[in-house]
Order: sequence, then C-alpha cells, then structure tokens
Amino acid sequence: MKKKLPVPFLVLSLISLGLNIFFASRYFLGQEKNTGLLKGTVVRVIDGDTFDLEGGQRIRLAGADAPEYPKGCLSLRAKERLEELILGKEVEIEPLKKDNFGRQVAFVRVGGLLLDRALVEEGLAQAASGENPKYGAELLAAQDSAKKAKRGIWSSLCAAGKDCLIKGSFRRDKGTKIYHLPECYNYQKIVINEREGDRWFCSEEEARAAGFRKSADCPD
Repeated sequence: MKKKLPVPFLVLSLISLGLNIFFASRYFLGQEKNTGLLKGTVVRVIDGDTFDLEGGQRIRLAGADAPEYPKGCLSLRAKERLEELILGKEVEIEPLKKDNFGRQVAFVRVGGLLLDRALVEEGLAQAASGENPKYGAELLAAQDSAKKAKRGIWSSLCAAGKDCLIKGSFRRDKGTKIYHLPECYNYQKIVINEREGDRWFCSEEEARAAGFRKSADCPD
C-alpha cells in the first residue's frame, strides 16, 4: 500500500513548480524581446569615428567614415566633436561585426541621438551606408544635407575625395607659412596640427592662395 505524501510537501512542490514555470517564462520572453543592444561608458576617443569603452572594448562607427586622423582635413575637429558628444558618457551600441583589427563595428546612440548620422550631417564624416541598409537612406539624406550646405569636409576648407598630401606648416612664433611637398627633404618630419593653424592642401596653387610659400628644402 502506497503512503500518502504529506500535505505540506505537496504544497511546497506545487509552489516550486509554479516558480520554475514563472521564471522560465520570463527568461524566454526576455530572450524574444532582446534587441541585441549593449551599453557602455566611453573612456577614450581615438579619432572621429573610433572610441574605447570602459573595459577596453574598441568601437568603430558603422555608418560614419571620418577623415583619417591626424592628416585628413578636419580630422582634428571630427575627433574633438566626438569627444564633446560621448566622452565620459554612457552610450547604446548596436553591434554588427568585428573588423580585421578586432574592433566592434556598430551603430551608436547617446541620449537617443544616432552618432553616425550626427557626424555625417555636420560634415565631419562621410556616410558609410553599405554596412546596414536599416540606416542607409537616413545617412545618405544627412550627407546630402551637409553637401548642399557645404558643411565641414564639403566646405571650401577641404576637397573631399582628393588626396591632399601637401603639408602647410604655420609657425606662429615666426609668422611664417611654409608648405612641404611629399618629395621635400623634411616632409616626413613635419607634423600637422590644425589647432595651431597648420593645413593640408591638395595643390600648390591652393597653398599659395592661402598665403603659404614653398619650403626651400624642396627640389626645383
């Protein structure tokens, strides 16, 4: 003859079963609602489209391609602007993939603002719409807006899409403006600092028009 289980044991078993079902359902519902978004605090900005999170993860913006730092036209401004927007703040990351350098390529938001779009619209980056069609039209529209308004890299300060390799060095202490061609002797030693008035030029005519003269160490 089978013994009957005590009533308290049955009650506890039913409660335990109910709790297991409850938490399991919450877990699976949460998984269904999971958007794949991550969050992190920005501790360092590398350039106009790359930054580091607390913990060491490096993030590369998926939808914005900023000028190459430090030689690209307005690359310093692009880096400074990204710092203004996210340094020390918590950002929301929509990851896509890892690139060849191990960086997480992602769309990034701060306070609801899509950073990729903001930098493109301000003319501090070109649209990289091929990464994800989800934001492609939005990014291209932002770029068209920047082009029409001639903002940032689309302004007269830069010649987007050209190889601007001529270094214009401004010595504030001496009041001199000298430009250096790639074949000039001291070319590799010249470091361009846009904050101090240095410039990148696409042609000698452009450099001369800005008041710079050719370095004496350049070949004739």
